[in-house]
Amino acid sequence: MDKIELLKLINKGESSFVEFKADTPDIKAETIGEYVVCFANSKGGKILLGVEDDGTITGLKGRFSEYGKWISDAVQGWAHPNIIVDYEEVPVEEDLRVAVITVPMSVAKPYSKRKGKDAKERYYIRDVTSCRETDREELRRLFQSSGMIHFEVTPVPRSKPEDLNETLLVEYFRRVRDIGYDDKPKWLRLLIDNQILSEELGAVNCTLAGLILFGKKDRVKKLIPQSGISAVEYDSPDADVAGRFRKEINGPLISLRENSGVIAEEGIIDQAVNFVLRVRSKEKIEGTRRVTEYAYPPEVLREAIVNAVAHRDYTIGGTNIGLWLYPDRFEIDSPGNLPNTITIERMKSGARYHRNQTIVDYLRDMNFIEGSGRGVSRKIIRGMIEHNGKEPDFELRGEALRVTLYA
Repeated sequence: MDKIELLKLINKGESSFVEFKADTPDIKAETIGEYVVCFANSKGGKILLGVEDDGTITGLKGRFSEYGKWISDAVQGWAHPNIIVDYEEVPVEEDLRVAVITVPMSVAKPYSKRKGKDAKERYYIRDVTSCRETDREELRRLFQSSGMIHFEVTPVPRSKPEDLNETLLVEYFRRVRDIGYDDKPKWLRLLIDNQILSEELGAVNCTLAGLILFGKKDRVKKLIPQSGISAVEYDSPDADVAGRFRKEINGPLISLRENSGVIAEEGIIDQAVNFVLRVRSKEKIEGTRRVTEYAYPPEVLREAIVNAVAHRDYTIGGTNIGLWLYPDRFEIDSPGNLPNTITIERMKSGARYHRNQTIVDYLRDMNFIEGSGRGVSRKIIRGMIEHNGKEPDFELRGEALRVTLYA
């Protein structure tokens, strides 16, 4: 970084990616470690040492003979696991230098601040222009994004085996596993062994995955209120205009079918697909045949909705998946950032990530998800290009991944 680049950066002020720190005696090694951990747990960033909060450049004060070594020792001593940062000193004027510490967007989250192997670990994240300690839910999301814990197999408090739809479960194990219903004790053990039920809390509870996949509609809505889809139809392409029709879609992911294969009760996936198809399709006569024209191919819609429910971050409470249907486009927002190492470009090119591996496994068993994991590239992108020549958009919007299909 040269002087001009540094001055431009300072002129923009502090942000989610830039922190100013004056080189004063209260800036200790622990302080540096805390801010490095904060940026590493977020999306990376830069610490400018020698700059006041208001952007005034006061420079390094010569407190250390080698600032680079002091920074390196501070990071190694306080950040866990180890983070490699980039350090450089940028001269602004004669005898006026600013240290630039660049923290990469790291892949071994979550990082903690601690001094010594046996010390208490503290976790920090970037919050707009400051660093703060994580709360319990944020820490759980950090651990889940790292793959160190799988939230979908944790027990749901106050749930019980009777909250599951036994007909759905019997159908799944009969059709997919070729296992019939026997006696109740063996059946409970089967569900525990397959992570549909859990004994972790000293009683038998449903796991989050078990309830979301096979739960009774009213119990899923009550015990996991963030598991639904809020679907809204608009008359105008303007997102600020009130929607014409709104539907709250709740219940298990899986539809209940009769022996003939006819759907007796729609699950969330089929409800969401049919919400769009009923509104954005029309029939016409070709010769002697009645043909249905779809604004969005059913298989593309299904893939986009399945991805949203399979990969959303269920640790984020208070928000459903959002399905927005405009005259010119279809948008679906799935809560949760992309997991470590995954970018939108990697996802579009076929890189696989499974935030909720157990849910994905069951959906794959029932042919909702293909084994190759290339549904985004093969079904969504290729499907829309073949349908109308318009490539879908994928973007991160805050704490959600948005997929947009164009009519």
